[in-house]
Amino acid sequence: MTKTVVVLGAGPAGLPIAHYLLRRTAKQHPDLRVILVSPHDTFYWKFASVRFALPGQMGEEKYMVPLAECFASYPTKAFELVIGAAETLDPKRNTVGVRVGEEVREIGYHTLVVATGSRARDDMPWKETGTTEQTRAALTKLQTAIRDARSIVVAGAGVTGVEFAGELGSAYAKTGLKDVTLVGTEVLPLEPRTKDDVRRVAKHELEKLGVKYIGGARVTAEVKDDNKKKGKTVVTLTRSDGSTETLTADLVVPTHGLVPNTEFAPEAMRDGALGYLKQDADLRAPGYQNVFVLGDVGNLQPAQGVNTDAQVRHLMTQLNAYFSGEPTKPYTFDPNKVQLAISIGRDRGTGQLGSWRLWSFLVWYLKGRYLGTNHVEAYAKGDVGGAGRAWPK
Repeated sequence: MTKTVVVLGAGPAGLPIAHYLLRRTAKQHPDLRVILVSPHDTFYWKFASVRFALPGQMGEEKYMVPLAECFASYPTKAFELVIGAAETLDPKRNTVGVRVGEEVREIGYHTLVVATGSRARDDMPWKETGTTEQTRAALTKLQTAIRDARSIVVAGAGVTGVEFAGELGSAYAKTGLKDVTLVGTEVLPLEPRTKDDVRRVAKHELEKLGVKYIGGARVTAEVKDDNKKKGKTVVTLTRSDGSTETLTADLVVPTHGLVPNTEFAPEAMRDGALGYLKQDADLRAPGYQNVFVLGDVGNLQPAQGVNTDAQVRHLMTQLNAYFSGEPTKPYTFDPNKVQLAISIGRDRGTGQLGSWRLWSFLVWYLKGRYLGTNHVEAYAKGDVGGAGRAWPK
């Protein structure tokens, strides 16, 4: 009897799992059929969005690959691509409701892999937003705004904020073409769990690119088209002691806050107000042995590409045992270990691996040169994993 595996999401978690099921797992279990569900008809390489968000920096072929091309080699009896968004999930009946055009299609499954990821606030194109066309529109809107702005405030000094400010600095601020200011809630950029020397290096490298850093404050209000400021946006910054200050800019770009794409799931499967899906140690939804949760959408680890890659690789090694009805091994990780590689502009960077600070040259060589775009096509077609590494056998 055919075992239908439904994979929700065709991002860095769902896409490689779909390929692996079809290429590797199906050799031991030829009764598998994979249905990949995605609201986007392209694979979007979001890890380079901090660079291609700038106008004229990168062609679309470097970060968008049509999904139909990625899976064209598989027979239709083994694979189906459904372009639509999941609207409902009934784990007791083993069904998902997917909106395809004007209709909702109910799809039954033997096994479900939820890899719907997350989206950025305010429709920022750091991740997909809605459909492929909506993502293109959001990206074009931001590129146009950057092109026309003389002064830019980047709100949020996490990894995305630091990398995006670095790209702006490299392209514009270091030569005086635009004023760029990065605002973060901490005295130093990046999260507190990152080593202070890494954070200091990030701040120093940004300043070398002409980026001004304002720490210990958050953007709490924006007043746009203020006549007194000649059409500029007036930004209010609030510090932890309650004091405020204002600055003006042509453009404010938020880089903080993710929203998990879990609205379709029952409330009992979600983790409190943030809405991430609960994950057991074996990457399954608690209470449902045939529902796996991977990547940004889950609550087990912070939303980072390195964590998604580790979860995907672990599940790949357990699929044969799972479909054979054998025990699977739990997913293990060190919650205190920090793994970050942060590009800062085109030719510098910093990072942390455990207690070690990574050299700028190493981060540039491994990440900053291409931001992974040199492997995008091979990744999208299932040939390689993150950073060009082979997938498990």
